[in-house]
Formats: sequence, structure tokens, C-alpha cells
Amino acid sequence: MRPSLFFTTSLSLSSHFLHNRVVRGLSSSTALHAISRSNDGTVIISPQDEAQHSATVILCHGLGDTANGWVEPTQYLASQLPHVKWILPTAPTQPVTLNGGMPMPSWYDIVGLDSRSSEFCNGLDESMERILSLVEDEVSRNDSSTTATTACVNPLDYSRIVLAGFSQGGALALYTGMTQLRKQSTVGLGLGGITVMSGYLPRSKAFAIATGSEKTPILHCHGEQDSVVPVQAAALSKERVLSLLKETSSGNENSYEVKTYAGLDHSVAIDELNDVAAFLKRVIPPIPITTQTDNAPEYDEVDPTKMSVKQLRAAIEKRGLKEESRGMLEKSDLVNLLLKNQN
Repeated sequence: MRPSLFFTTSLSLSSHFLHNRVVRGLSSSTALHAISRSNDGTVIISPQDEAQHSATVILCHGLGDTANGWVEPTQYLASQLPHVKWILPTAPTQPVTLNGGMPMPSWYDIVGLDSRSSEFCNGLDESMERILSLVEDEVSRNDSSTTATTACVNPLDYSRIVLAGFSQGGALALYTGMTQLRKQSTVGLGLGGITVMSGYLPRSKAFAIATGSEKTPILHCHGEQDSVVPVQAAALSKERVLSLLKETSSGNENSYEVKTYAGLDHSVAIDELNDVAAFLKRVIPPIPITTQTDNAPEYDEVDPTKMSVKQLRAAIEKRGLKEESRGMLEKSDLVNLLLKNQN
């Protein structure tokens, strides 16, 4: 019999293991990133220097956990990826059938541990819509904003966004990233990548890869001693994805990478986080702030009023005005500073 692709009913397993096995070894440095929290439980960890932001990772927690359970591991990852913005949403609190109807943060309902039950996942569609909204918000940000703190200094393409998650959150990331379409489009998301930690593929029978997402790189990390989601779930998920890619003659077998960790239960470890960081560096590498095309004019030749926030900050740094720009929140302030100091 094929092993189930589900996890245990224990509350906040991901949070428990994270705080007892991993956090002690994590870097506590947050100098490069700022943390903010919203009323719906979302935690955002952003680069302190907005000009550095050139990619975003949306990371979803596991059953019974919240975004707060992933703040410290994310800070560890962020310390290696100063150009990345991290969005950690919290799932809605709702009854979970398998847990006797006990309300808890959950991305969708779980009715049983057998493979047939995995085809229901009531609530998955609503959770996918929420994640898609976060993706579209990142893509739709642009340099025309008049507020320097809200403008995305490097307007993001879908290829600069990664969906990630642990356990049930990993299942949500995998299904959303591979099946969903761009807003008002017939094309798949075509993300920079997907990272699954101790997760699985839900709704396996109904799973279909959207056109344009066939080459999305996937990293699936899993503990070999996982007592909640058996390690076989990683192989089964990879098998299903690759079988569909083979049917359509698209993608390749190297697009789905599985890494396993000896002795690791339903948790994450430093080695695993380092592998995730290495994967992210490969699929969403930093973009140099001063990068310009061969035909693009130098910043000194561009009218500051027509510059993006990214260009303004790069020009300010080039002219040695970075200290004078500290504390400036409005794009207009940056423009005026450059105009005042033009040669």
C-alpha cells in the first residue's frame, strides 16, 4: 500500500520542533532586515535598504502553527539573502475534521489519513486565492508610487517570486505554484521556484500543471525519520509531477530535486535551511543595484524626476549623498536631494 501523504493530528508540531531543534543554532542578526506584523497575522521581513529588494519569498507554516513559528528560521535564511523580502501569512483558524473538529490555524480541512481523503482538502481553493493575491500584490508594485517606502524599487516579475512552506504549508505552496494562473491570463505563474519542507502533493489525482509553469524549479526537503509525513511522500510527489511533465514533453527530471536528512523527524535542521538558502540563491540571485543595460543612459544623464526609486537611491549613493538621504520617506524628497546637488 502506498504510504499516506498526510501528517499527524498533533497541534503545532512544526512550531514545537522548530523551537527545540533548530533555533538554538540560528543567527540572531536582523541588521539587514526589518520586521512588521499585520492584524491578520502576516509577518513581513523586508530588507532595510529598499534598493536591495529584488525578490520575494512567500512562506507558509504548517498545521496548527502561525507565521510567528517561522520568524526565527526565516531570519536565519534572510541573513544569507539580503535582497529578499519574506512574507509569512497565517492560516485562518477553522475546525479540522480529523482533530475532532478542534479549531486551529489550517490552510484546509483534513478528513482522514488515507489517500482518498487527500483528494478533498476543503478550503484549499480559498487558501490558494489568498496566496495568489500576495503574489499579484508583489508583481503589481511599481516605481510610479510617490512614497519611497511602498514602492517596489525593483518591480518584480513572477520569476523573482518563490513559494515555500512546511508540511501543510508546503503542500499549499506546491499545488498553488504549479497549477494556478496569472491574473487575467491563461498562462501559469512561472515562478522562480518552489520549496517544500516535509510536505506532499495534495489532490494528486486532480493535479495538473499550468502551461508556463512546467520548468519551475522545485526543492523538496524531507527528514528520513519523519513520523508525521513519511519521507516516501517526497518521492511520490516528485513521481506525480514528473509523470505529467513527461506526458507533455515539457520540463525535465532535474526540475524536481529531493533532499533527505538522516535522523530528522517532522522538523527542519540547519543543514536543510542551508540547502534552502543555496537553492534560493540559484533561482532568485541578487540583482546588482547599479546594473544597467548597454544602451541605458548613466544616472547623471537622467532627469531625477523621471527616475525610479531604485535609480534615485543608486544615484544618491554614487554621488556620496547616502547619509543626507537617511530618514527620507517620500520619493519627492529623494528627487529634491538630487536636484539640489546636481552639477
